[in-house]
Amino acid sequence: MKVLIIGAGPTGLAAALFCAARGHEVRIVDKRAERTPHSKAFGVNPRTLELLEETGATERFLANGRRMSAVNLWVGERHVVRNDLTPVTHRYNFLLVQSQADSERILEEQLASRGILVERGVSLHTVEVARDRVFATLGGSRQERAEAEVLLGADGSGSSVRESIGIAFEGKGSAEPWRLYDVELEVETLANDEAHVVMLSDGALFLVRLGGNMWRVLGNVPDLLKRLPAGARACEVHWSSDFGIAHRAAASFSYQDRVFLAGDAAHIHSGLGARGMNLGIEDAFVFADRLTAGQRSRYSEERRRVVLPLMRRIDRLTEVMRGQSFPARAARWVVPAVGPSLLPLALPTLRRFMLGLDHPVERLTPKPRLG
Repeated sequence: MKVLIIGAGPTGLAAALFCAARGHEVRIVDKRAERTPHSKAFGVNPRTLELLEETGATERFLANGRRMSAVNLWVGERHVVRNDLTPVTHRYNFLLVQSQADSERILEEQLASRGILVERGVSLHTVEVARDRVFATLGGSRQERAEAEVLLGADGSGSSVRESIGIAFEGKGSAEPWRLYDVELEVETLANDEAHVVMLSDGALFLVRLGGNMWRVLGNVPDLLKRLPAGARACEVHWSSDFGIAHRAAASFSYQDRVFLAGDAAHIHSGLGARGMNLGIEDAFVFADRLTAGQRSRYSEERRRVVLPLMRRIDRLTEVMRGQSFPARAARWVVPAVGPSLLPLALPTLRRFMLGLDHPVERLTPKPRLG
C-alpha cells in the first residue's frame, strides 16, 4: 500500500522502516529542517530492541548504547532497595541507555539504506479522507496535494494530523514545573551503570549516566543540582530544559480506517518508567503489522487496550514522586520503614514494567528477512 507518514521522530521513522520491510511504498515528511540534537528520551527497552531486529537497527543500537543493569531507590540519603534487571527472562535483559538523537540518526540511516529519505521542512496543513484514499495538503518551499491509501500521524503531542481530523486529546496536565539537565558529575559513591531514584521530602530526582561523566539529572524540586546525593557534585551543564507533565490520549487512534495516530500524537504521559518512545515504536510495529495483514481496523482498539491501563499505572507512579500529594507523603514514611523487607516482593513486577515486558505484542505477519 501507499503510506504517507507525517513526523520523523522515533515513531515515524520506525513505522517507515516496518512498512518498507513489508513491501509498502513509504513517504515520510517532517516539518523540522533537521533533527534536533537534544534528547528527552534516553532508554531503549528490550521490547523495542526485539521489534527493531527485523530493520537492522538493533545491532547498531547495541553497538552504540550503554547497558544499564539496575535501578536503585533512595529516600533522602538512605539506600532502600536495588532492583537488578538482569534476572528477567529475555535475551536483552537490560535497559539500553542511548540518546533519542542517536536513536533517530540510526533509524533514519537504516531507512536511507532502503532508498527512503526523510523530506524535511514539509508541514501538514489539511487532511481529507475519501472512500479509498487520503489527501494531504503539504507545504514547504511549495504546496502540494499528496495522495496515499493510508496516512500515519506521528507528529507529536501537538499533532496537526489529529487536529485536522478532529479527534479529541483527552486527559489532564499539571502546572508543576520539572527540569532536566545533561550535566557532568563528579561521582564518588553512586554506581555508574545503574539508575538512581531519590525520593525527597518535597519531590524526587532521577539520575542516569549517559556516557563518560555525563549524567541526565531530572526532577521536580527547586535548586535541583544542589540536591544531589552525597558523593555527587555537578560540574559543567551541557543542556537544560523545563517541561511539564500531562497524561492525555486521543479519543481514537484511527479515523475511517485511513488515518492513524501513533506515539505522542496518540498518547502522552510522564517519562517515569521509560515508556514514551518505546510505546511509540511499539505503536509503529503494530500499525505496520496490522496494515500488512489486512487488519488495520484492529489497530486503535488494540493499542488503546494496552496504552490506557499503562498510562494509569504511570500516573500513579508519578503521583508518588510528587512531594505534596497524600500518596507521596505516605510513601516517604512507609518505604523506609518496610521497604527492605517488602519491596523485594514487588521487584519482578517493577522489573518487567520498566523493561516493557509487562504485556505481549502479537505478530500477525511473518517476520521480514533483513536486507
